[in-house]
Amino acid sequence: MLEGASRFMLPIRNHLFRALLILGFCAPLPSLSQQPNLGQPQTNSLQAEMQAAIHQVERIINQPVTAYRRAPGMKVGLFSPGWFHAGATKPNFNTVDIRATQETPYASHEYVTSDLNPGVVFLGRQLEFNSMTKYFYTNRVLPKKKLTEAEMQEINRLYRIIGRCQQQLARSQEREPTSSGASDTAETTPSSAKRPRLVNPYIGGGALVLLSIILIFSYSRRSR
Repeated sequence: MLEGASRFMLPIRNHLFRALLILGFCAPLPSLSQQPNLGQPQTNSLQAEMQAAIHQVERIINQPVTAYRRAPGMKVGLFSPGWFHAGATKPNFNTVDIRATQETPYASHEYVTSDLNPGVVFLGRQLEFNSMTKYFYTNRVLPKKKLTEAEMQEINRLYRIIGRCQQQLARSQEREPTSSGASDTAETTPSSAKRPRLVNPYIGGGALVLLSIILIFSYSRRSR
């Protein structure tokens, strides 16, 4: 009778053992498809590239303009208060073409000045105003040099670099949860509302396999 029971239990034990082994090997694995966040060296490289482009833009836009001493009899156009209104629009670095927004309101006067520059004049044809470069005006006491076609194309190119770097840095920050945010969430969550931790699938799978081996061994001893 014991031999019959043993023969009856043997297929069941084999199927149970195989099923538990499959369960253990099918435990969820970490996703390999997730894109890693930008490392700190790459983030630093993007920031350095963006700052270099910004400095070059500022250098071109804020080139010095030749000033002349005002002499009696000069016909001078006066701009007041100052050369520019307060504030500035941030350009869309990815799409703007500053050639389309270049203005030359000073060209109608041979000489121009402002209430900020008493006794000094500038040649009106050498000056410009551009709402899409005003964001980088570093000294608003002086007028801005009229940029050439080549200079405006170079600024367009540098703007694209700035826009690309800003987008890549923003995407990296969105994918990277801040430690302070995680800490704040933990502190504001009541301890009674915290969910119990689930057993690690790798430890749980191994425990199931080990348990199955023990059960099979136990049944084998009883059937003898």
